[in-house]
Amino acid sequence: MSPRAIEKRDIRPADPAPAVQSLLTLPRLRVLPLSAGDRLTGYGRTGDYILAAAVQGNLTVSAYDRYALLDPGQAYLLAEPGEYTLQAVTAGLGFLLQLRGELAPRLLADRLAKGNALFPGGAAAVREAAMSLAVLEDEQGEAPGEAASALAYAMLLKLQALPGDFRADAGSPLVEAAVAIIQEEFPFLEGVDELAERLEVSAAHLGRVFTKKIGVSPGKYITRVRVEYAKLLLRDPDTTITYVAEASGFANANYFAKVFRRETGLSPTEYLASTPRRPAGNIPHFGI
Repeated sequence: MSPRAIEKRDIRPADPAPAVQSLLTLPRLRVLPLSAGDRLTGYGRTGDYILAAAVQGNLTVSAYDRYALLDPGQAYLLAEPGEYTLQAVTAGLGFLLQLRGELAPRLLADRLAKGNALFPGGAAAVREAAMSLAVLEDEQGEAPGEAASALAYAMLLKLQALPGDFRADAGSPLVEAAVAIIQEEFPFLEGVDELAERLEVSAAHLGRVFTKKIGVSPGKYITRVRVEYAKLLLRDPDTTITYVAEASGFANANYFAKVFRRETGLSPTEYLASTPRRPAGNIPHFGI
């Protein structure tokens, strides 16, 4: 991929001819360099297929009752997901595509189960399509719609042909459950011991399995999620550091400041001075 293509990009090809639109379109592609803890939300309408790929690093993708923890190289397809969330577990590079048209469900009918499909090794096919689309945009200013549809079709054929287990539960159920609890309940978790107890395993076993899968310990991951959430809250012009500490799950403001500096290299006050303020809870959003 060209140097520009590995930067954050939002590619919106032109609309293809009406005959092509009913078959397959690729209305939007996002190239997402991600830091650990980055969280993005979107909405998939009726007829949308949202395809997420983890090229580097681990990602989680969730929508209502569907959830996947993606290892590097994996791709995950959601059919008509409604509101969904993508979050970076570790720093890395992700791709997010919107597909529409009758060919997507037709080609992947034997892969889709309960509205989703996991493709081990699928990120390579997604990345190849994204590379080609980025080159077209660089050369022509706007990627042609028919060319985008052709690239999407070739990508779906490659995903269809991939061997292996395509079940969405192909990852570690224990780690997926741990990550889901942490992401949803981090302000209230007392620590790894409580997490292990809820998962009915020992803290030592959870630590070994989690660290092997994610690359950091569950305690470290909890801290990262809390700090990333604290960063969002600190952008609210009316917030206080004491409130941010409590809302993020830290015992007190002094401990929060110590951990925040260790993780970011800045004190909360220094971070406030260096970051544009915006309303709390305004999590980065892309409206696919």
